[in-house]
Amino acid sequence: MIAFLLVGAISYNAVLAFVNAHGRTLSMTEVAAAEFIILATAAAAVLSRGLSPRDEPPVILGVAFLMGALFLSFINGALVVEALRNVAIIVLFTMLGLRSSERGIRLAFALAIGIVLAGLLFELSSRQGYATFFQPFNYYQNTRGLGEFDYEDTGLFGNALGFEGRFSFGVFMTPRTSSIFIEQTSLANFAGVILIYLVAMWRSLGRLEKWLGVTFVVLALLSNNTRMSSGFALLSVVGYFVYPRLPRYATLLLPLVMLGLAIVVATFLGPSNEDDLAGRLGQTIYLLSLTDLPASLGARVFESGQFPDSGYSYVLYSSSIVGAIALWIYVALIVPFESDAQRRCAWGIGIFFFMNLLVAGNAIFSMKVAAPMWLLAGFMRSLSAVRDRMAADRALGRLRPVHAPAAAGRRPIAGPIRPGAWRVR
Repeated sequence: MIAFLLVGAISYNAVLAFVNAHGRTLSMTEVAAAEFIILATAAAAVLSRGLSPRDEPPVILGVAFLMGALFLSFINGALVVEALRNVAIIVLFTMLGLRSSERGIRLAFALAIGIVLAGLLFELSSRQGYATFFQPFNYYQNTRGLGEFDYEDTGLFGNALGFEGRFSFGVFMTPRTSSIFIEQTSLANFAGVILIYLVAMWRSLGRLEKWLGVTFVVLALLSNNTRMSSGFALLSVVGYFVYPRLPRYATLLLPLVMLGLAIVVATFLGPSNEDDLAGRLGQTIYLLSLTDLPASLGARVFESGQFPDSGYSYVLYSSSIVGAIALWIYVALIVPFESDAQRRCAWGIGIFFFMNLLVAGNAIFSMKVAAPMWLLAGFMRSLSAVRDRMAADRALGRLRPVHAPAAAGRRPIAGPIRPGAWRVR
């Protein structure tokens, strides 16, 4: 079920684009319905297993944003659900991860990576075939109202061709790739999430899984020409060795560090109105400086759509300062710090999330990106729950080492036992 939900979360746009291209014309209604079905199925899967104390953090976050949605709807005089929808994805996929096994997580990510890689190879091998199959421009124009004209009549999403002077590795002469996401930003961000997965799970993965993941990331970065995810890839390689040595609660400083670095870099590079690093960072700092008290309290929530490339302003306007702080704490602390894998995951998610907010609006909340990231976070949190239960069982005398002699009159458990394992009495 978890693998099915993850595949559905990353591929529903591809399915809808195909229907829009070869069936009937779709609208935003069908997109919203698809997301609702995925979230409702995820909620049913979570509730079918019942709730437990380990669910407290995501449940508290969900309830807080539900109350926040009611408050924001009241002060804005209309129904406000965007922030609640964003957090619903985080909450439900975290809870799914809490119920996942290592085998289930590895299967889900292997399927997701394989499907996206297959779509990427199809796009690279036949641009025209890909454009005809999905008709990305028409799909996003019909369902999101994006795009005023079709660049060079390619049928691709508007910014696939980039612009003169934009960063490029120069390896592929094709337009920027999108794979099954149909647009470029989600492929770049998905590659970033897979980097977090590889860094966190590297020692647990098989050789084929490692090759699959690394091949996809390298091909996605080179063909998408993504700036942020390419920089994040370099940080991830270094972070594999550094993250386990960093202090736990320093993750709470990440948004402040990111904004501080943005101010320094933007000042050093000078003002820019272009779509480059100086322009993106300068715009983020400038727009954030314009945020007034009503906006911070959520009274101008319907203006959040004005920040397509400024995530910090988007979060403040869409969920108020209270919601932004709640999200900040959740992102920084949801993954425990008890093992190297958890430390790598916690720092990877924190850096990726708060870095993304510097140069993008709500892209980090897209289901295609948020679902796999928070599924991984939930699984990493579940590892501590397993250890806690084993520690409690040992303290209560329910577990004994396998080399301990069996109690008098008690038959030993049959079958081979691994050295160092524990038996339940």
